Amino acid sequence: MNKFLDSLKKIGFRNEKTKDFIAGVLALFFLIAAGAIAINKFNSSLDINKLGTGGENGDVTTNEMDGTNTSKRPEMNGTETVAGTNDTRWVANDYTQGEIKSGSYTVVAGDTLWEIAEAVYGDGTQWTRILEANKGSIGFLPNGSQALIEIGQTLQLP
Repeated sequence: MNKFLDSLKKIGFRNEKTKDFIAGVLALFFLIAAGAIAINKFNSSLDINKLGTGGENGDVTTNEMDGTNTSKRPEMNGTETVAGTNDTRWVANDYTQGEIKSGSYTVVAGDTLWEIAEAVYGDGTQWTRILEANKGSIGFLPNGSQALIEIGQTLQLP
């Protein structure tokens, strides 16, 4: 290494400049390597040939007009399956006023207290009315707020 530094000094590099130059070259090398790894990762993560219809045996269908999902299995309604994987993601139901009537209601996949309130009262901000009527049976979210409902749970809608 000393011979290398001596040869660099002979051609006009001082010790501090040499260290800075070497550090810069190494930093550039690592930056290029990290960029190549990132590009390779993102380009290889999507294989068009592996994309499928989603779900098991194609049992989840998506309406091309509005993007809503329906399933032969009721527990899958309110979810969407990422094509080519078994990864399902929750999707909220988009109710309009009158789709759910006051009284007793059984929660289905994709329901939220907000969406149910929109269906019953026409106003999602009225979800607290449902919470108050069912305070003992509604769980808590990870953030500590009480709004956790589960598929199959029966709610009283005042």
